[in-house]
Amino acid sequence: MKNEQTAVIKNMEFLLKELHKEWERPGEVKSSVRIPYEKVEAINRKLNGIVYETQQSSDSDGLTFKQSIAKSKQCYVLLRIMRKIVKGKDKCERQAIDAEFVIELDREESKLFKEMFAELLK
Repeated sequence: MKNEQTAVIKNMEFLLKELHKEWERPGEVKSSVRIPYEKVEAINRKLNGIVYETQQSSDSDGLTFKQSIAKSKQCYVLLRIMRKIVKGKDKCERQAIDAEFVIELDREESKLFKEMFAELLK
């Protein structure tokens, strides 16, 4: 019985590692968003806060396995968005451009970004 439990746990750990690898990869580009350079810091602060809160709530014991996996996936999508914003900001700084830059988003990233920053897209 103990060996079966150990095998199940190892299989679940392997599955989660594979999911994390998959979630780190963005999908096909579905939209692009213009981000004003002066709003980058505010966007990053908001994204950092959301990732932190989501991670904290997913670590709580009150969530079902399904809810925990969904929150973990959301964190990975948010982190992909954050990497794209940092990359765009760095490119602007290297080129000495301070107006705005464009990031390309896949379906999941676009949906989350639009939900969180609808006011920015107006």
